[in-house]
Amino acid sequence: MSNIPLNAKLITKVSTTALTLITGITLATLTGCQSITKQSMPKQTDNTATQTQAKTETQTLWVADKRAECTGVAPMQCLMVQQTTANSQQPNTNDWQYLYQEIDGFNWQQGKVSKIKVKVSHLDPKQVAADGSSVSYRLLEVLQ
Repeated sequence: MSNIPLNAKLITKVSTTALTLITGITLATLTGCQSITKQSMPKQTDNTATQTQAKTETQTLWVADKRAECTGVAPMQCLMVQQTTANSQQPNTNDWQYLYQEIDGFNWQQGKVSKIKVKVSHLDPKQVAADGSSVSYRLLEVLQ
């Protein structure tokens, strides 16, 4: 008979059983993960398809002649914009807001204040990447 006390033998037996059980659960989980096929994964949608189903509106924006340092997912240079009316002749110099993304189709130029008409699409947040925006902007017309 060995010199190991009965309590130590019991602890060793329980530890070995627990380790075997944990190993079995881990292997079963990993095997289950490998059996997921592309057909069973949620369908990826591109933004073009999502935008056609999105709520849209038209806005007139002033775009400032310079960008500003801002922090979205990471530090970046944001466009400075302000919503306006179609008959507005000049922007309010104290009312700029950061736009944390580009405007599709708009070529921003440093030193030039622009007045533009854009289509704003409000996307379903469930269809947007975690670090993406649920709002997209597309240039319709350069007004000034």
